[in-house]
Amino acid sequence: MSVIVLNKPIGKTPLQTIEEYRLVHPELTCVKLAYAGRLDPMAEGLLLVLVGEECKKKKDYENLSKIYEFEVLFGISTDTFDVMGKITKINPQPVEISAEEIHKVIKKYKGEILQEYPPYSSLRVNGKPLFWWARENRLDEIKIPSKRIMIYDLSRLNRDSKLISSRELLETVHERIEKVKGDFRQKEILQIWDKKLKDKNLKFSVLSFKIICSSGTYVRSIANSIGEDLKVGAIAFAIKRSRIGSYKF
Repeated sequence: MSVIVLNKPIGKTPLQTIEEYRLVHPELTCVKLAYAGRLDPMAEGLLLVLVGEECKKKKDYENLSKIYEFEVLFGISTDTFDVMGKITKINPQPVEISAEEIHKVIKKYKGEILQEYPPYSSLRVNGKPLFWWARENRLDEIKIPSKRIMIYDLSRLNRDSKLISSRELLETVHERIEKVKGDFRQKEILQIWDKKLKDKNLKFSVLSFKIICSSGTYVRSIANSIGEDLKVGAIAFAIKRSRIGSYKF
């Protein structure tokens, strides 16, 4: 067994997922394991775990193309581009987006594009990860790098959007963030979500998409960019990775 295919749940990091798997497979106690391809705590889905000597081929596995299904929630922006961030913008009115508007916007995200790294990512700049600069409110002191990525296809999965109430949204945010272990500003983030949404009677539109992309693509950044293009704000509400190269569930 050189490659293990795991299903990473929401709330876990890839490393936590590997260590939990190792605990119930004692035969792997002293075996080197490495994951190929990051998944954020708020994302779920396929995680490739390399075993033993296969770890030497990690870069080859990381370079494989990926397929994700993801939901975009319109009307809210956060500093992480997903639910695990501080709200930076909220639209008090339900956002109505036509199919024509969506089609026009997502067309620009097909082919090779230049994508800026999200502020809350682990890329190191001047010796510090980007999330350190973001947490210290010092992003204005650096230039956030960009990289070229390839989007082979980006399409809608549902013809009609679904509506989620502020109460349902807040419950979902709490449920997901409370699953996360480690220091991800959970308490501070939940306080902000509570302040913005508690006892409010708001509605938000959610659309589902499928993307086939090259390695290194930040899906939450795609969601954020779509929201910016439509001038309404948006976050990645859910992300599920369903395929890496030829590996799938």
